[in-house]
Amino acid sequence: MGIRFLNAERISAAALRALWVLLWALCAASAPATAGQLFTLLDFAFEDGSVLPDLHIAYDTQGTLSPARDNAILLMPGATGDRHAFDPLIGPGRMFDTDRYFVITIDPVGGGESTSPADGMGQDFPRYTIRDMMEAPQALVSKGLGIARLRALVGQSMGSFVALEWGIHHPESVASLILLAPSPKADAGFRLTIDLISATIALDPEWQGGRYTHNPVEGLRHAGMLLYPWVVSSAYLERSSARDLAKDLDESANAFGAWDANALVLRFAAYRAHDVAAPFEGDMRAALARVAAPTLLLASASDRLVGIAGAQRIHDGVPRATYGEIPSDLGHRAVRALPGTAEGDFIDRQVREFLATLSN
Repeated sequence: MGIRFLNAERISAAALRALWVLLWALCAASAPATAGQLFTLLDFAFEDGSVLPDLHIAYDTQGTLSPARDNAILLMPGATGDRHAFDPLIGPGRMFDTDRYFVITIDPVGGGESTSPADGMGQDFPRYTIRDMMEAPQALVSKGLGIARLRALVGQSMGSFVALEWGIHHPESVASLILLAPSPKADAGFRLTIDLISATIALDPEWQGGRYTHNPVEGLRHAGMLLYPWVVSSAYLERSSARDLAKDLDESANAFGAWDANALVLRFAAYRAHDVAAPFEGDMRAALARVAAPTLLLASASDRLVGIAGAQRIHDGVPRATYGEIPSDLGHRAVRALPGTAEGDFIDRQVREFLATLSN
């Protein structure tokens, strides 16, 4: 983006964050996308046996699909993200260069403009899984867009869980994987954090067992604040001023408060249940060995929400995996850093170099 990383000694943390927000907004505004499109799957069968007669997946595309249909990249956002999560990274000359690639972004099942509990089913919505979140866009790509093989599948946080499942269950349909903050399984600490988030929402009197008349916004906001310390590091908290921390907490609260409560609770339930070994009788090695594609794993060195152990386990089990650690004290949030920051430049360099190694 043609900017230099600013020395933290010469600019306050608050000013630096404001600059990052401005850059994100400017990049998003300058990256034109098609209007949201919908792909409909009829009689979609969920892993738990539930069936929805109509399942809609909202998606955008940017760039031009090559005549050989071999330049498509699909980007999968994190748990609270949508199809615009990667907008600042998409466009001519950017990380996901639309002069070279046909870039697909989606709203995963259960959120955004895709079919969701917020559409009216509430607690009656199927208890979907990460594998359900994988099978729906896989059908979009293969049947809706007629693309037999993705050049790359990129996942961020929860999106990396989805992408890993894709590489395991449809190895022939993806030429490479780029996984940011991945893990093959939700560990005990992560599961407890999700349990506390759900319990916090349920403490709001408006919750009513999930059959509410009014969205329990205060419960959602408190859940967002509860999660915040886990998505940054202790070192980051130590160097942040009280004012900056209050601003961060408010932003986290607002992000959660914008969700429908049932949609968020079911989304995090899918996140919590993640385990690629489940369909393989608990054999993690058997699951990971099915990934045939070259795989880039990028984990934040200070991540205490997902941690680095999961990425290292994937590295040990996937035959063609490359592992890199993002040097940062931003914790889990480091994987969302933009070019122009130390973390964002590291990610940009690693991804570009990895994509350059792929053959057509």
